[in-house]
Amino acid sequence: MGRHKVTCAKRRRAEKMARKLLRSARFFNEFLLAMKKAGLVGEELNALVLLIVAVSRLLPRPLNLFVKGHSSAGKNWLVTRLLRLMPKSAVAEITSASDKAWHYSQSDFRHRVVYLQERNEAAGTIDPIRTLISEGKLIRIVPGFRNGKRVTKKYVARGPVAAISTTTKNHLLIDDETRHISCWCNESREQTREIVKSYVTKHETLSRREQRTWHMVHRLLKKRVGTRIIFPKWFEEIAGRLFVDDLRVRRYFPAFVEACSTVCLIRSFQPHRKRCKDGRLEADFADFAITALIFDPVFVESLHLDKSAGEATRRLVDDISARKKRPVEAKDIKRKLGISMDKAYAKLRYAAQVGVIQQANKPQKSNRKTYLSVPRPRFVPDPEKLFQELTDLEKRVRFVHPITGEWVEYRRRPK
Repeated sequence: MGRHKVTCAKRRRAEKMARKLLRSARFFNEFLLAMKKAGLVGEELNALVLLIVAVSRLLPRPLNLFVKGHSSAGKNWLVTRLLRLMPKSAVAEITSASDKAWHYSQSDFRHRVVYLQERNEAAGTIDPIRTLISEGKLIRIVPGFRNGKRVTKKYVARGPVAAISTTTKNHLLIDDETRHISCWCNESREQTREIVKSYVTKHETLSRREQRTWHMVHRLLKKRVGTRIIFPKWFEEIAGRLFVDDLRVRRYFPAFVEACSTVCLIRSFQPHRKRCKDGRLEADFADFAITALIFDPVFVESLHLDKSAGEATRRLVDDISARKKRPVEAKDIKRKLGISMDKAYAKLRYAAQVGVIQQANKPQKSNRKTYLSVPRPRFVPDPEKLFQELTDLEKRVRFVHPITGEWVEYRRRPK
């Protein structure tokens, strides 16, 4: 938009279209369409994660995200496509900063997305942003003199902020990991093929009018800062059925709850939504289901990535079996990686030992073993199965799938 003046008529039109988007059951699908016009290729799930993290800046306890991947994987490209759909006033983009700059910022970061490109030493000290995330404010006391007397001056930088950072590292310092959730760029061959195809394919681009509309979406959402979101009694069942075999669940589940609150805030514009008498919003089952469809794969990936070499082999087995439509054997790994059969067997054995793949065929005299990946346990219970088991809900829940755009309907089956 830059130097182009926006007339009152254009603002009114943008607000009208923004309200229409927010009232639509296909809001998340419309967002993905806008992202594709802005240049996004694939990465639909990660794009939705980014959107929810960005909107969570309006909550008292926003989400914070690391976008991880190798160099040239498109991490910053992915983030900048999202930021184009947000007004500049909602974003603080930082390439490097001193700790003093953080402290003297006052309210510059309040309810904004703080985007820190390529988290590394060159970006400057990161202790201040950790404190800003955890405490919601930074306080700096500066000594000085006034009229010959010693005085002190206090500078306060206030949050809350939603921090988004990119990094080439799979694991960062524990102080950073405990404050963030992580998502990984799609680095598959198929994704690479789609990206290079997009450079020679004509496609519709995002117009200034559409960009203004999405900017207005974020402005309308910001007007609901301070809205308290509550959860019904049945939400306790989710905590009772949560995957708890890993201590990191203690930090991931609160993040899931905040993501669900954010989805509830986004969907609060829909005509059927009602507020409590005191102005509070109550999350409904569709809010939970949409959040689970987006975030369950993210947390599952985070919980299982620590299997290191075994996890890399699992991904390889998944990739090969999906393309060849059959279980994988050692010679497939040999050809794919250009290694010896002994090393291919060793990789498969180790992955099987740590439990990320399993033998797909019965033992044979030829000792020919084939493998498939082991299905990972869900992070939160499957929404459709949970709906069947809960008795204090309505008989039907209906919503649009955030990625496919198809209507999803859960109906309680008669016992």
